[in-house]
Amino acid sequence: MFHGSIPAPLRSIIYEHAGAWPETDIYVGCSGNFTIERVLHNRFGNSRPVHGNDITAYSCALGWFLAGEELPYELRDEFDEELGWVRPFCEDRTDRLATLMLGTRFLQYVGKEGTYYRRMLDATRAQWPRMHEKTATKLRALETRLGSFYAGDVLDYLRDEVPPEAPVVMFPPFYAKDYQAQFASIDAAFSWPEPAFNDLTEDGKEEIINLVHDRPNWVLGLHIERPELRHRLAGVVQTANRGLPIYVYAAGGPKRIVRPRQPVEPIPMPKIGVADELGDRMSLHVLTGGQFAGIRSQFMSKTIKPGSPLLACGVAVDGKLIGAFAYLPPKFDPATAYLMSDFPVSWTKYRRLAKLIVMAASTSEAQLLLQRSLSKRLTGWATTAFTDRPNSSKYGRGIPGVKLHKRSEPGDAGDGIHRYQLQYGGPLGGYTLAEALALWKRKHGRDMKKDDTR
Repeated sequence: MFHGSIPAPLRSIIYEHAGAWPETDIYVGCSGNFTIERVLHNRFGNSRPVHGNDITAYSCALGWFLAGEELPYELRDEFDEELGWVRPFCEDRTDRLATLMLGTRFLQYVGKEGTYYRRMLDATRAQWPRMHEKTATKLRALETRLGSFYAGDVLDYLRDEVPPEAPVVMFPPFYAKDYQAQFASIDAAFSWPEPAFNDLTEDGKEEIINLVHDRPNWVLGLHIERPELRHRLAGVVQTANRGLPIYVYAAGGPKRIVRPRQPVEPIPMPKIGVADELGDRMSLHVLTGGQFAGIRSQFMSKTIKPGSPLLACGVAVDGKLIGAFAYLPPKFDPATAYLMSDFPVSWTKYRRLAKLIVMAASTSEAQLLLQRSLSKRLTGWATTAFTDRPNSSKYGRGIPGVKLHKRSEPGDAGDGIHRYQLQYGGPLGGYTLAEALALWKRKHGRDMKKDDTR
């Protein structure tokens, strides 16, 4: 029901530390989706007043609701034609909050042209009464309550509203613009008393830390390590192998460390050797999550964040594994699956083996496996490549039907490492595995690595 969250191990650390604090009011800065407030409610019920703070339309609506206040949100007149049907579902504060919460899912489609966006809006409207009633029922049963909610700049909150001896818990969003952008669609469609606040500068981040760490009781979660606070380090939480760690600092209390454990399984098949020749029969083998995680960790670029695939397959030739690929469900075009990963066994003598894995992922056999997984027809695939060159050598020339759809230079909004973000795509089912292998051998099979590059 709530949008976003902080990791469960961090919630456990907060729960543990709060139990040793004096029986006074507790203040939370940058409440977000009020996960911390819900943790404190689980610990103390409503016997200890908890106070929240935030600035976004979504969080302010939740905060005012939990504090027992009205929600002063009104649909803007210019959205009456497209969204007037939500007005009857904004009669009381609970219905209004349910509408806003559901709005985080569908308001992003409003005002956009295209079949996909129209279908999403039409489907939302058709299911709206049921979805709204279900959300409103959960809200009426919610037991978490706030002593008060402050809509405004967190620095003003810490300076002027929070007593100097009061316990403070914060997990500030130090990438604040991304956080605010998540709920920009609510700002666009609804008028509400937006609070005044300043962008969170480097000086502002420093002041947050200074205003918190001098208190008798506090917990502060940061995405960066602070050497000057090392004596206050209460925990390090990293929930995924390549995820960013969260450094938890506190006034005192127990110390905890949480590290990820990725379950992996072996693939009961030999891998192609360094000097092995490719055979003549290519096959696909559906992999378990553990098997894919194992081979991905061995061969995929370490700069690519892992994900959980819909379908993962190993690619073999004459019973020897030569690589793997994985798909996600369609993102925008309902007939186009998203190729999230594709990589070869890296130590072979073939310089363009990666192209064969892409070709195997677009065969009629791969199409059939995908369609079985989703119980729907799929006709194409799409993927994203990050590179310092304006074209990808893997997805570029030599694979039938593959096209570069978009080239951009996103800077830090991309992967943060490479210059270009390239969107490629192609048809599914244009050839069989046997045809793909024969075509690859004819076009790319004689392109070998130099001995010193293996």
